[in-house]
Amino acid sequence: MRRMIALGSAVVLMMSLAACGSSQNTASGSSKVIRLTMWQQWGGGHEQAALNKIIAEYEKIHPNVHITEIPVTNDAKILTAISGGTPPDIIDLGTSLELGQWASKGALMPLSSLAQRSHLNTGLYVPAGLKAVTYQGKLYGLPFMNFDAGLLYNKQLFLAAGLNPNNPPITTQQLQADAYKLTKVAANGSITQMGFLPQYPGQSNGQVTTLEDLGWVFGGHWYQNGHVTANNPNNVKALEWEASFYQKYGAQNVANFLHSAGAYLTSNDLFESGKLAMVYDGPWALDYAEANVPSLANNIGVAPFPAPASQPNLLGTTFIDTNPQVIPTGAAHPNAAFQFIKWETTNALVTSTFAALVYNLPQLKNVPNFSLANDPRFKVFMQEANSANAHVWPQLPVSTEYGIKLDEGQDAVLYGKTSAIQALNQLQTTMSAALKASN
Repeated sequence: MRRMIALGSAVVLMMSLAACGSSQNTASGSSKVIRLTMWQQWGGGHEQAALNKIIAEYEKIHPNVHITEIPVTNDAKILTAISGGTPPDIIDLGTSLELGQWASKGALMPLSSLAQRSHLNTGLYVPAGLKAVTYQGKLYGLPFMNFDAGLLYNKQLFLAAGLNPNNPPITTQQLQADAYKLTKVAANGSITQMGFLPQYPGQSNGQVTTLEDLGWVFGGHWYQNGHVTANNPNNVKALEWEASFYQKYGAQNVANFLHSAGAYLTSNDLFESGKLAMVYDGPWALDYAEANVPSLANNIGVAPFPAPASQPNLLGTTFIDTNPQVIPTGAAHPNAAFQFIKWETTNALVTSTFAALVYNLPQLKNVPNFSLANDPRFKVFMQEANSANAHVWPQLPVSTEYGIKLDEGQDAVLYGKTSAIQALNQLQTTMSAALKASN
């Protein structure tokens, strides 16, 4: 699951990272206890409890290794520790967005040599997850808990609007038409219920920028043949489609509606409170709804994200990402750290158990069957992840900056500050120059 990470100052800090050498670790076969520190971005709650169970199991079979996990979700803090020579041994990232940029600045250890020496079978992993942790042909992390997104919708709201809850939209034109039927506007223009809100939950809630996926949905791409392609004509069409919702109801009215609800993944958020009928989100939203609003949970439908009517082959297009398990440059015990993340990410039982607990997708091709995998709604996410329409954000020296500026450009267009073509032309110019400067 993509989680909230502090990106703003991280880009600046990366530029000043010094190349730090790795210190030698105590051999894993030694009787001396090796103490590893793991900074993780799962945070607290049942996700942290599940992680601690995994760690306890590893320590049971490796009594000379002790692992302390600490929730650290601020990228600036992580980079400061690395550049200052005091990094943890392992970092569990919430997204691969920063991996390419950090790797290019020397903040992460390349793992290809460690993988070869330990005979890691990379063929065990789902290819997209492995691609997300690869930069310039080298492994800089191991994938753990993949995730993607689809269309979640409230069946009760569909019924109330006279729509068939068993026939969710399959084209972007149908999605828009249904969304308008599902939207309620007061006499003063204020929105009390909305069918679909392209911006939500979005990067401000730790999730993917919707435009990233919509570019692919409309047949575009963001990087191709060594070049940034931000202003691809289909990317422009995708952003114009997003902006049409804001133009219809008024950008300020949409902004007021967006801020009328509580925090994301709580009973008061837009979707769980019943104010938003359809949302572009991942399988974890089902888990939180079951915990927060049981009466809603069974009335949530999941469908492949619609595609333009002219491109039906793009139905179910999605991003796919993973939670990279990385070893920062300067880690005290890289060998022992690698042995743990290798075990964690290749153990099929650990994978299926953790996937069921956190409603994420297995990073392994083959795992024992688990009950969640039999839920037709969860199967939608699984099928999308294994389709040709699953895309990975490019790992570049400027990946983080590119992702942040894409989100900023999207918002500028949605709120009427510029046009789609102007925003994406500017993004094209900015990121092409940044990529050239990084080489």
